[in-house]
Amino acid sequence: MAMGMGRFFYTPALPLMVAALHRGSAPGAWIATLNYVGYFIGTLVIAQGWVEPNRFVYRLSLIVSTLGLAAVALTPNLVWQGSIRTIAGITSGLIFVCVIQRIPANSSKPRDGGLSYGGVGFGILVSGAIVLIAGNVADWRQLWLICAAVSAIFSVIAWTWPIPTRIPPHATAEAAHPTESADPTDTDRSPAEVATPFDANRRRAMAILSTGYFFQGGGYIIIGTYLVVLAGPVFGATAAASTWLIAGIATAVSPLTWSAVAARIGTVKALTTCYCLQVLGALLAVFGSTPIVLFIASAIALAVAMALTLVGVLTANIDR
Repeated sequence: MAMGMGRFFYTPALPLMVAALHRGSAPGAWIATLNYVGYFIGTLVIAQGWVEPNRFVYRLSLIVSTLGLAAVALTPNLVWQGSIRTIAGITSGLIFVCVIQRIPANSSKPRDGGLSYGGVGFGILVSGAIVLIAGNVADWRQLWLICAAVSAIFSVIAWTWPIPTRIPPHATAEAAHPTESADPTDTDRSPAEVATPFDANRRRAMAILSTGYFFQGGGYIIIGTYLVVLAGPVFGATAAASTWLIAGIATAVSPLTWSAVAARIGTVKALTTCYCLQVLGALLAVFGSTPIVLFIASAIALAVAMALTLVGVLTANIDR
């Protein structure tokens, strides 16, 4: 709900909005950029501890995300839509972090993490289906309202996700410093004294992983946002949403598949393979001029991006 619809519904709806509102490429790009800024803010405030990922924040974000989908339909004013999409990005980030930080506590099987991440792909699938089915009979405003109604249904389902009303402070501290001494009486040593070679290597590895994440985000989000626009000349504005449908299907199964792949060949090899596939998907999306090539690009681009997110989290959580 938060990612597939709250964040990414803009992608399949964009060609229809451009045609109806006679916009150039710049306004749509600014609105998309503001959404990404909002997503960055949403994840940053939790990472810095400014907002606690508790039940209240999670449920409020579900409500605001759904209302934000409906609010886009109120007016085509760029300032309004940019502001709403910024808020939508913030709530998407908050919901995503609130969910993934509780996966270990709520999982009973190793594959549960892959199933949870697969929800992003299912949301993309639903958003593409909305445009593909209703795009010929509904205008862009009605499409956003339909998506908001569907989002409300998913919000009811997601409402009971087990998350505490308050996150214990020690849980955040332990997550931030997993290598610290477990001895509660060991408080008289400085950080330099307790640091180990593994700590230094871990910091270096996290810096490299974060750099890769930075370029991965820049690489996939352009394709992710404009995939349907790129497919427009081949399929038509409405039918181009079929590429988003394929992306959703592939993204839904990708996390479960790649969690198994990472367990088998290791996270480093899995990450390397994902990066290579992402480059291939981007090239196919940009230079593809036939339906089959664009379908393949759709299946690769978003699916691999979500796989990289999952495998990246697995890599970051490796203690040895």
